[in-house]
Amino acid sequence: MSVTENYQPKQEDIIEIRVSDIAYFFRENRLRIIISGMIGLIIGAIYAFSKPNVYTAHVSVMPEIQSRGSGGMSGLGSLAGLAGINLDNISQDAIRPDIYPTILQGVPFGLQLMQQPVYSAQLNKQLPLESYINEMGKGRWSGFLGDKNKPHIEKNIKKPVEAQIVELTKEQNDLVKNILADVVTTYDKKTGILTISATEREATVAAAVAQRSLEYLTGYITSYRTEKSNRQVRFLEQQVAEAKKRYQTSEYTLSNYRDNNRSIYTNTAKIEEQRLQADYLLTQSVFNELSKQLEQAKIKVQEETPVFKTLEPPIVPLKKSGPKRTVTMLSFAICSVIIVLGVKLMKTFVQYNLSKQV
Repeated sequence: MSVTENYQPKQEDIIEIRVSDIAYFFRENRLRIIISGMIGLIIGAIYAFSKPNVYTAHVSVMPEIQSRGSGGMSGLGSLAGLAGINLDNISQDAIRPDIYPTILQGVPFGLQLMQQPVYSAQLNKQLPLESYINEMGKGRWSGFLGDKNKPHIEKNIKKPVEAQIVELTKEQNDLVKNILADVVTTYDKKTGILTISATEREATVAAAVAQRSLEYLTGYITSYRTEKSNRQVRFLEQQVAEAKKRYQTSEYTLSNYRDNNRSIYTNTAKIEEQRLQADYLLTQSVFNELSKQLEQAKIKVQEETPVFKTLEPPIVPLKKSGPKRTVTMLSFAICSVIIVLGVKLMKTFVQYNLSKQV
């Protein structure tokens, strides 16, 4: 017969914390709370005021969504919706508007943007964005602490070792990351509005960066949509130029032959004239047909060129967007108090456990 014994914890093993104990703990450590809070506040103030003011400019556009071949799909739209199939992605462009933010987070965009000229009121000159960032520095006290990015990055740019391959130096890669972090693009699927936000040390520079970002995006999308049609236009332009030369040559040859053989009525002469005339009519027909195709290709380019309706242009901000110095100082103060009280609380529990063992 086994005997089951239930372990009953001793009264001294149970730690009971009352509200009065918490109040007593804070009352006994109020001096530590005040001192740690003041220290955290001072450190937070030093950190907050070492960060320069930044300004954020916004530009909002509504991109055009082109649909292709939607006529045949419209009848199946409702049935496909019931089956959980979205036919919109089939009929729309390959680059959907919700992918646009990804374009402005790529290295090619960063490399191109850092070469764009901006005007700095503080420096009182126009210079590339890369040089502007290097001269302004990252912080308010960067001149005293040293600026590792001060040397111009273009001296360290390495040419691509192969086509479509870009090799970046560490300094250049860091600069591109900083530039991309300052440009934020959001797309609202409900309203179809695309918003580009750019943050820089100066309000005018922020507005310029937002405008340059929009120009890059619209140029990228336009180039993507019309690339095939533009290649067709260039090909037809070459063909039309060659056909025009052949047409003019055959026309001159026929006219010259007729001028030199006006009084000759032999069958051989007539056969030669008919051959030259047939060649002339053929080259004329080819030239006219290619010219017609060229005009149609140009019209197609215009049809495929996307339209971006600007809802809000980049306006130079009047108020700074950061840093939030008050929030930063309070955060440092609160964290400092929490750390000090946490250390004191751990010491109290350790002393309590040691006293029990004795």
